[in-house]
Amino acid sequence: MAGKDSTDGDLPAEAQISQWIEQCVIDLSLCPFAAVPYRAGRVRIVVCESTSEADFLAQIERELISLVDDPAAETTLIAAKYTLAEFLDFNDFLAAVEGLLQIDDREADFQMASFHPQYRFAGTGDSDTGNYTNRSPFPVVQWLRTESVAKAAAATDTLAIPDANIKKLNAMGSAACRARFPWVK
Repeated sequence: MAGKDSTDGDLPAEAQISQWIEQCVIDLSLCPFAAVPYRAGRVRIVVCESTSEADFLAQIERELISLVDDPAAETTLIAAKYTLAEFLDFNDFLAAVEGLLQIDDREADFQMASFHPQYRFAGTGDSDTGNYTNRSPFPVVQWLRTESVAKAAAATDTLAIPDANIKKLNAMGSAACRARFPWVK
């Protein structure tokens, strides 16, 4: 369940998200573009402590507006500590998040990514190691600047990254993935 023991249950949720970024996303190079902005302090991490989906959505929108107002921030990850613990509920919730991009033509400037402790790609089983590419300690919505995504796409074949990540995690095997991602039960 999201919100309880994750990477290190004694750490605050924000620190658990940072630990996931450092030990999984960056160390495994699941996102080859994450290290530079993260190490430069251009990645914001926000934790919503509410049990309300409406409050979480409002926090997500505030962070999107904040990115508009703060060009120094590269991206924001918003984690739900106490809500949307079930992946299918979270997946349904993402439609409302996508709707935020329709306001004021925000989709021209921002894109969304999502992560969840139970993340499961369509057509895969719960225990498929490829699912670990999008498994985080808590449900997370990430806002990305479209300009940054476009620069990354121009520099490398970003479409190949998901398949390469799945192959990498499959090669690691289930036991190594469970060790690297201890919040996945």
